[in-house]
Amino acid sequence: MRLDEILRDISARVQDFLNAGWQEVRIVTDHGWLLLPGGLPRTDLPKVLTNVKWGRCAEIKGGSQTDLPTYGWFWNPDVRIAVARGIHVFVAGTEYAHGGLTLQECLVPELAVTGGTSTDTGVRIAAVEWIGLRCRVDVEGSALECTVDIRLHAADAGSSITSKPKDAEEGRASLIVPDDTLEGQEAFVVLRDAEGRLLHQMKTIVGG
Repeated sequence: MRLDEILRDISARVQDFLNAGWQEVRIVTDHGWLLLPGGLPRTDLPKVLTNVKWGRCAEIKGGSQTDLPTYGWFWNPDVRIAVARGIHVFVAGTEYAHGGLTLQECLVPELAVTGGTSTDTGVRIAAVEWIGLRCRVDVEGSALECTVDIRLHAADAGSSITSKPKDAEEGRASLIVPDDTLEGQEAFVVLRDAEGRLLHQMKTIVGG
C-alpha cells in the first residue's frame, strides 16, 4: 500500500502553496467505494427480472416487480434501476464494489487547509496608479519591510513582469513594466516580506 507515501506527497504540495502565499488550499476528492476482504453480503436478484446487472445496481425488465428500491434513469424515465440495500451486492464473492446508494458513494469530501499561523501583518496595498507602463503603489500599515512586485500569477514569483521588484520606501514604490505587449493584461500587484511570503495582493490591469 502506498497510502502513507501519497498522503506525504499531498501534504508537501499543500505546504508549497501555503509557503507561496496562498491563504487557503482546498482538497476535493472523488467519491468513495466499498471494499470488504472476504466478500460483501449478497442480495438475490433473479436474472429473469433484469436486462443487465452490475455489482450494486441493475436495469429491471419492463413490468417486472421487485421489493428492492428502484429509481428512474435521468436520461430515460422509462428505464428503472434497482439498487442493492446497504452494502449488499448482486454478485457473490464481490469484495470491491462501485456504484449504488451508500454514504461512501454519495459523499464527496472536501478539505480546507489554512496556515497554522496568521500572516496578517497589517500591511496593505492602499492604491495602485498607472501612468503609461509605470505603476505607482501606495502601501499602508505597519513598518514591516516589504517589496512590491507585479505578477501575472500572484503566488508565482517567476511570473513577475516588472524590470525589478522595488522596496516600499516610506509607503510608496514605483515600478516599470518594460514589455508594452502586456498593456491591458490582467495582473496582480503583490507585497512580499524578506522571505518571499505574500502579505497582500491586488488585481490590476497593466497600463490602467
